[in-house]
Amino acid sequence: MRSVVTTVVTAADAAGRFPSQNDLEAVQGNIQRAAARLEAAEKLAAGLDNVTREAGDACFNKYAYLKQPGEAGDSQVKIDKCYRDLGH
Repeated sequence: MRSVVTTVVTAADAAGRFPSQNDLEAVQGNIQRAAARLEAAEKLAAGLDNVTREAGDACFNKYAYLKQPGEAGDSQVKIDKCYRDLGH
């Protein structure tokens, strides 16, 4: 994953110029929002199991045929694997 600083410098370098004032303001804004992004990531991580379960339930409710024999959710083992994959 590339940092915002690397991205800005690389883009300016590719254009044959130094980073502009707008580029530097974008970097500053990104850094100022870092705490909010970290908080959001922590909240998402804390609720990952609930989000995964809701997503899986929604899929199995919308596509009920998935629980028929021979389909992706025809046994509890396969259902658990579906939820695991959604979590990834």
